[in-house]
Amino acid sequence: TGRVGMPGRREIGHGNLAERALAATIPSEKEFPYTIRVESLITESNGSSSMASVCGGCMALMDAGVPIKAPVAGIAMGMLLDD
Repeated sequence: TGRVGMPGRREIGHGNLAERALAATIPSEKEFPYTIRVESLITESNGSSSMASVCGGCMALMDAGVPIKAPVAGIAMGMLLDD
């Protein structure tokens, strides 16, 4: 199972990555004067949970009728080395 309680430093960091990706697509308050809340609950991860949150969050915004600037998606590439 795992630890239950407050999110750790890793979870906070992954949430910040997802928020940064989605924030760029959100319309201005003048264009869309409503409160927006996107919540992502990851129960299992064999890849990048933050990128899964970006994909799911973008689809949720589009489904809710939020006029986003452009669709976004997240991909996980692992560690890149300059060899």
